[in-house]
Amino acid sequence: MKRLSLVGLVGVLASVLAGCPIFDDGPGNGYGSGCPGNDCFNPAPECTTAAECGLNETCGSDQKCHTGDCTIWGCASGTCVTHDDQTASCDDGSGGSGATGGSGTSSGGTGAGAGPNVVYCGNPDDCASGETCAPETYCKAGDCNAVGCIYGYSCDAPSGLCKFSNPAACGTDGDCLDAGFACVSGICTAPEDQCFDGGQCGGVGKCVGGKCITSCSTDATCSDAYTCDTALGTCSTPAKACAITKDCGDAITVCVEGACVPRSVNGACPSGTAWVENGCVPDQKAKFTCVVDGTQDQCAMSSLCLHHGCYISCEGSASAACDNLPEINLCKTVTSTSGEHQVCGSSSTLGGECDPQAGVACVVGKICVDGYCK
Repeated sequence: MKRLSLVGLVGVLASVLAGCPIFDDGPGNGYGSGCPGNDCFNPAPECTTAAECGLNETCGSDQKCHTGDCTIWGCASGTCVTHDDQTASCDDGSGGSGATGGSGTSSGGTGAGAGPNVVYCGNPDDCASGETCAPETYCKAGDCNAVGCIYGYSCDAPSGLCKFSNPAACGTDGDCLDAGFACVSGICTAPEDQCFDGGQCGGVGKCVGGKCITSCSTDATCSDAYTCDTALGTCSTPAKACAITKDCGDAITVCVEGACVPRSVNGACPSGTAWVENGCVPDQKAKFTCVVDGTQDQCAMSSLCLHHGCYISCEGSASAACDNLPEINLCKTVTSTSGEHQVCGSSSTLGGECDPQAGVACVVGKICVDGYCK
C-alpha cells in the first residue's frame, strides 16, 4: 500500500488549487502555485533565493517557499542542479538552508545545509500517490509520462504508471498470478522449476518454499542484509526491516520483500546475487543437474534423476548403499512424476510432508523446508 508523503501531498494540493487562494499563505505551506507571478493579490515576493526559505524548502519559480526540491517547483533565481547524490537544489549562489548551503544529509537530515527531503525508491510502490519512482532513483511528482521510470520498469502511457519491463518479473510471490508460481530471484517461476530439496541448492542452502536460502546456525554465515533464523536454520531474517525503501534511510539500499538490501546500479549485481526491484539479493534459483525423471540421465552410476536433481539410489539390491555415507545415511522414499523411488537422504532432507512441485502445501503459518513443514 502506498503512503502519501509530505511532498506528494503538496503536489496534489498544488494541482487541485487551479484558482487563486483566498488567503495569503505563509512560507512553506505549498499553496499559491495556482497563481503564477503572484497575479491574484500581487503581494511582494515571499522569497528570491533559497536562503530565504526554511530547512528542506525550495524558493520556487513562483517566488514562494515550498517543501520539496526544484525538480518539482523550479527556481526563483539560478538553475535547478541535480547533484551526485541524486538531490537537487537551486544554484543561485546564496548558500543558506538548501542543499547548496554546506554540510548535512541529502535525504532530509537535520544538519545545517541539509538537502531537500528526497524520498529514495527502488520500485513504483515506494512512492506516494501522485508521484513516480523516477530514473534518478527517487520519487518525483507527476506520472511516468512526464517523469519516466526507474531502471527495470517501463511507462504504461494510458495509466501513467510504471510497470515491470519484463512481464515475468516480480518482487514477491503475490506478484505471480499463476497457480503454484513463486517469485524466485525476481522472476515468476513455475513449480517444476523451483527447488525440491536442499540438494539442489549447491550444498550451501535449504529449499524453503521452492527457493534456495543460505543455511546458517549463526549470523556469521549470512550476508549483511540478513541474520540467521535459528528456528529454520536459514539466513532469512532482515538485518534491517522495511516496508518501503524510505525506511532504509539512504541512497545505497532499497527495500526488497521487507529487507534493506544493497542497491543495484542499472541492473548490475555481484556474482551470487540477483536483481530484484533494483536491489541485489542472494540468488534463490535451484541448480538443476539432470532432466529425465526416474532414470540415470546425466547422473553418476547408481544414481537417479528426481526433480531435476541427482540422488544416490538405494532401491532393490542397493538397499545398503546409504549405510556408510556421511550425513545422508538413510534410505528414503521420494515421490516424483515417474513414481516412487528410494534414494539416500537424512532425517532433515527429502521430507514427504510438502512438495511445491506436486502442489502439496503446508498449513497456514508453516513453510516447506526440504520437504518438511516448519
